[in-house]
Amino acid sequence: MKLNDMQKEVVYADERFLFLLAGAGSGKTRVIIERIKYLIQKGILYDEILGLTFTHKAAKEMQERIENDEVHLHTFHQFALKSLRQSVSYPFKMMNEELELFTREDLLAITKYKNSYYKTKKPKSYDAYQIHLNKHRLKDFDDLLIDFYNLLIKQPYLIKYKYIFVDEFQDTNQLQYMILQKLIHKNTHVLCVGDPDQSIYQFRGAQAKIINQYIKDYKAKVMKLTINYRSNKTIIEHANRLIKRNYRAYKKDLIPYNISTEHINSYMFMHVEDEAKTIIKWINDYIKTGIKPNDIAILFRQHHRSFKLMQLLKEQTVYFYQES
Repeated sequence: MKLNDMQKEVVYADERFLFLLAGAGSGKTRVIIERIKYLIQKGILYDEILGLTFTHKAAKEMQERIENDEVHLHTFHQFALKSLRQSVSYPFKMMNEELELFTREDLLAITKYKNSYYKTKKPKSYDAYQIHLNKHRLKDFDDLLIDFYNLLIKQPYLIKYKYIFVDEFQDTNQLQYMILQKLIHKNTHVLCVGDPDQSIYQFRGAQAKIINQYIKDYKAKVMKLTINYRSNKTIIEHANRLIKRNYRAYKKDLIPYNISTEHINSYMFMHVEDEAKTIIKWINDYIKTGIKPNDIAILFRQHHRSFKLMQLLKEQTVYFYQES
C-alpha cells in the first residue's frame, strides 16, 4: 500500500524538530522506517541515525523492516547499557527479578523516585534497596538510565547523532527526556512519535505531558496521522467518542480506512465483581449457542483488572488460557 498524503509529509519533512501525533493503527512504524530509508538514500550514514523504542520486540521488528543491521535501533535501557560498557568500566550485573525483600509497591515507588532523577519524595525502602544492590554489585534498569545520564553530563560530546527517532513518546519518563536532551546537539534532528491517549506506563513514572514539554522546548512542528488501517468504522466511532473526553492540548479524530460496520456493545460497571460475573454469563451463553471456548478472547488493559475474573472462571470450571 502506498503512503497516504499525511505519511508522505512526515517522511519528507525538512523541519529539524518534529512531533508526530499518531493515532492507533495509523502506520507510524512504517513512517519511521520509510523516513530512515529516505535519509539513507539522501546520503546520511547508517551510524548517524539512532532509533529509540520501548521494547526489544519493536526494535527487532524495525531492524528487520529496515533490512539493515547497521542502523542503531535500541530500547532506552539497551542503548544506555551499550554506551556505558563502551565508554567506561561497568562491572555490574543487571537485576532482572523482583526482590522478595521488597513489596511491589516499594519497587514501584523506588522506580518513580529514580525516574524523576530524585526530585520526588524518597521512599522509605530506598536506602535498604540500594544497600542490597551495592552489596551484590547489581544495577536495576533505572540505575542504567541514571548512570548513562551522569556520563553524558561528564562527557557531553561523547555521543553524537544527526537524526534521532523516539517511538512511543507518550510513555517517556522525565529521566529519559533528560537523556534525549543531552543527545541533542547543534545539528541534531529529532522526530518524536506518540499519542497521549495511548499512554500506559504512568504507574512507573511515564508522563504524557512531556510531549508538550518537548514541543515547547524545541518549538517542534506538530504533524498528525489520523487514518486508522486497523479497525472498522464502528470501532473507530466508539473510540473517538471516548477519546474526546480526554483533556489534550493536541486533539485528533481517527478516520477509518475500513468503512464497514459491525454491531458492538459497551457497558459500564461500578464493581469489578459485577463486571466479571457478567462476562462469564456472556461466555456461557456463547458456548451454549455452539461457539467454541477457544474462539472467545478477553482483553484487558491492566493485570489487576483480571484477578477477580480469573478467580470466578476457575470456580465455575470455565477453562481458559492466559497470555502475559
